[in-house]
Amino acid sequence: MHKIKCIGIMTGNSLDAVDIVLTSFLDDKISDECSFSKDIPLDIRDGFLELKSKMQQNKDISLYYTNNKAFFTQLHDKYITFIANCVSELLKTNNISPSEVDAIGFHGQTCHHFPPSIAKSKKASTLQIGSGQMLADLTGITTIFDFRSDDILNGGEGAPLAPTHNQNIANNIFKDTKEAVVFCNGGNTGNISLTSTENTMGWDVGPFNHLADYLTRTEQNKSCDFNGEFGKKGKIQIDILRALFIAHQDLIDRDPPKSSDPAWYKVVPEITNKDVSFYDRIRTVEFFSAYCMIYNLKFISPKLTLKYFLLFGGGWNNPIIKQDFQDLISGKATPLPEHKELFANISIKDPIICWADDYGYSGQFMEARIFADMARYKLLNKAYTIPSVTGCKTPTICGIIAKPQGNNKQLWSRAS
Repeated sequence: MHKIKCIGIMTGNSLDAVDIVLTSFLDDKISDECSFSKDIPLDIRDGFLELKSKMQQNKDISLYYTNNKAFFTQLHDKYITFIANCVSELLKTNNISPSEVDAIGFHGQTCHHFPPSIAKSKKASTLQIGSGQMLADLTGITTIFDFRSDDILNGGEGAPLAPTHNQNIANNIFKDTKEAVVFCNGGNTGNISLTSTENTMGWDVGPFNHLADYLTRTEQNKSCDFNGEFGKKGKIQIDILRALFIAHQDLIDRDPPKSSDPAWYKVVPEITNKDVSFYDRIRTVEFFSAYCMIYNLKFISPKLTLKYFLLFGGGWNNPIIKQDFQDLISGKATPLPEHKELFANISIKDPIICWADDYGYSGQFMEARIFADMARYKLLNKAYTIPSVTGCKTPTICGIIAKPQGNNKQLWSRAS
């Protein structure tokens, strides 16, 4: 079979950096050839934060564009040009010609996500900003983009997109033993993928980095609690933990399929109450990140023996959260009294918790690699999202193709 080489690109909700990976696919074998990461310029970051704020107030991107065309165009073009330059730098540094790359998988920047599980009787939508055509023209590489719209338009959540790729990774790692594996993504949002011989499942579990980053940004002028330096000085406060759980219970307790968006995460008064030590507040928020992840294991059938947990995403670089995860899953940490029985039923003796990196798959570039894989699926005209993950009516082929010097004029997602 012909080897397919795709570049995957991701700029996450935190807007801290662009991650790019060039991945080769040969039959079932997946190999990263090179990768690149670069901080997003502050003017682009601030521009998107302003745009996201407007989209939370009024989700009509067409109306916003009509009234703010100059601002939108300048922001959009800076964003795409920055990404194109990063792609060029990746290729140049590694002596790779654009002609060697079959496609770019480009996610774009999410500005709101309103899936069926949240929209309920209202119309579901999702908004990612970014012209695949402009990126194709600047790089000279066919670009595939707007991956979420097809799934939303087919009745799905449009997220998470990790599970199919995680299943492909698991097939590489555990092809002989056929182990069930839980992939745990600790990004701005936390999500779980369950891969097994019987089924592939996945769903968002709730906030992960989002609230801790909010606290460190607003009270310490830091982008995150680097290495858990703040959290390790604090103690978990049960009242704050309970307030966080209750505020997010609709999402945490909702049956999959489900997805979420930072716009729905709640900064409850308890986490900003300065009568309580900052260290205690952030320690509790970080415990809550791991708590949501473990609590959501209740949706996995008890008939399935779980042993392997593969971690990826920047949030796990905080050793406090990683230790909380280990303690909660093994029954060494204390949950809320009302959840004591649930956590006892979830607990696993001697779980194997490791980094995706331990098996040769960079956790930092996992999300970028997802879009390289999605680009491959589109080139093969193969369905990527499935009903057991997103709730789509039928398996869905995702994305649209923009070839260099083409005429696609789309600046945002079709399901906006």
